[in-house]
Amino acid sequence: MKGVVYMHLKSTVIGLAVGIVGGAATVLLTTPQSGKDVRLTMKSTKDAGQQLNSEFKQRFSSIKDAVLSIKDEVQTTVPSVVEDVKVSVQNWQQETAPIQNRLKGNIDAVSKSASELEQAADEITSEVEKLTNRLTFKKA
Repeated sequence: MKGVVYMHLKSTVIGLAVGIVGGAATVLLTTPQSGKDVRLTMKSTKDAGQQLNSEFKQRFSSIKDAVLSIKDEVQTTVPSVVEDVKVSVQNWQQETAPIQNRLKGNIDAVSKSASELEQAADEITSEVEKLTNRLTFKKA
């Protein structure tokens, strides 16, 4: 992130410098002013450029300080948040373990009951078939 801000600021400063130099050269070559007037114009342009340079340095310093502050905040906050999440997950697992065990027992009991019902249904079906065969045999 620091590199991106620096690259953006660097290209802005270079563009500004080229603009100032180009503007000064244009003024110098196209103006019908006297040498004294041209020198005054160049001095004011130079002063404006120095002021802009000072502003950019100040803004860059502010941005740099803000980035460092955010970095420090992240380095101190993120590990604590991660640790809090780990503790919360462990607590949740401990709190839900008895419920999970009870549910597992209930599921096993229901499964066993379903198997017993299926077996009983098979036995009843077999008995019904036997009775049906006896009745059919007696009618014949």
